[in-house]
Amino acid sequence: MRLGFLVMALACGASQAADPAWQSFHWAIGSFNGGPPERLALLLPVTVDGVACIVQLDTGANGEWNWKRGGALAGAERAHVQLAGLQRSIPVSAASLAQLREPDCGGSPIAVVGNALFENGTLTLDLGRSRYAYAPQALLAGVREAQPLLYLSWAQGGGHIVVEVRRPGARVGYAMLDTGAARFGLVATNAEEWQALAAGAAQPTSTDPGAISFTGPKGEAVTCADVLLTDRLEVAGRALAGVRASYCAGHSFVAPLRLMGTLGMAPLGDRVVVLDYLSRRWTLSD
Repeated sequence: MRLGFLVMALACGASQAADPAWQSFHWAIGSFNGGPPERLALLLPVTVDGVACIVQLDTGANGEWNWKRGGALAGAERAHVQLAGLQRSIPVSAASLAQLREPDCGGSPIAVVGNALFENGTLTLDLGRSRYAYAPQALLAGVREAQPLLYLSWAQGGGHIVVEVRRPGARVGYAMLDTGAARFGLVATNAEEWQALAAGAAQPTSTDPGAISFTGPKGEAVTCADVLLTDRLEVAGRALAGVRASYCAGHSFVAPLRLMGTLGMAPLGDRVVVLDYLSRRWTLSD
């Protein structure tokens, strides 16, 4: 009921729109501490100066494009980028230009793309069929089933997606929707968020079985531990069961407002996610 859900929802709205122009993406799969394979990142194909590469989609990033290798910009040099029907001319460093000349673009994402690239339209992610679509229009305008989406700008360029989440018997809370947190459920990055999220459960620690460590976006050492929520989490009108709550210590991300946490992709499973940046609305399929 993936594509059917979107078409039916649009039929209930204002104007009729064409089916999405689907393009394929793929998941980076890996495991921590010998655990089962997990989805770790959502990777989109991209063409940079005519070279086929990949980028990581990260809706936890506000900006349009962030080169992975960084470095000082190569004078007035710019790279021509084609992605999802969009074309951009982006300042580039010598290190990033060198990655283009490596076999398979170095075998890793050449950049991270964030919300600013898609904020003038609607981004649709079919998580189960590993495909996505972008349309430069408001596909959810007037769709009754669509849920509120806050697009908040607290850093230069673009914004962050914040959605409503609810625990049984509790008031509505808010979480940042983050495709960059592909393997996570609902993540707390400070003690206050953890208390709001876990309702008195003991704070997990780095010594817990299954705790994982990795390098954060600014090179910081991050350690995360999980517990399984005993009740359901309501997101976009859907009740999600088996959601992992994580406490991540050492992460550099700090939101300027009170959140319940960061919502990753794991609880959304194989559903279809439609993010209408223009209408500030979103949907999640059954």
